[in-house]
Amino acid sequence: MFTRRIILLSAVVVLALGHGSAAFAQPGGAPPQPESVRRATLITVHGKITAVDKAKRLVTLEGPRGRKVVLKVENPYNLQAAKVGEPVVVRYYEVATIRKKKPGEMVPRASVKEGIATAEPGQIPGAMGAREMQIVVSVVKIDGKNGTVTVKGPDGAVETVKARDPENLKRLKVGDELVVSLSQAVAVSLDKEAMME
Repeated sequence: MFTRRIILLSAVVVLALGHGSAAFAQPGGAPPQPESVRRATLITVHGKITAVDKAKRLVTLEGPRGRKVVLKVENPYNLQAAKVGEPVVVRYYEVATIRKKKPGEMVPRASVKEGIATAEPGQIPGAMGAREMQIVVSVVKIDGKNGTVTVKGPDGAVETVKARDPENLKRLKVGDELVVSLSQAVAVSLDKEAMME
């Protein structure tokens, strides 16, 4: 299931990246050939703390449209700083990168790394969780007429997706191996910046 989701993600990433994405050219006098494409997303949500249960170590956050999220807070410094009515800022970061695998390059077929960091005393109270996922997929079919590409993951799962920008299909050929990386992070902080909204 993990691999199927990542394969679908990879196919969407390779096809959805349009002309606004960063493209890196190969060095030398050859015509520029895209080596990789990257898309970065940042979403910032301002809210406030609406409930604190110190015995259970639970803090309830409410966003601007009234949606609530309950977080378990293990760091005693963060829990002590959490007070009802305090502003919070939640930032979601996502960077998706796709590139062709180089001949002879050794890349794990699929990998996931995760980590959590919390504030130290004296810092702005908060925490950040991050995840990096990488998978290698193979291009098995390109349908220029319909603007789709089909990729296969290491477990044999196959996904077909439609290109948002059909020009990206011209960069691919059947048999290409693509290294897809997705980095995601969520940061929550008691930040006075939230008062400005």
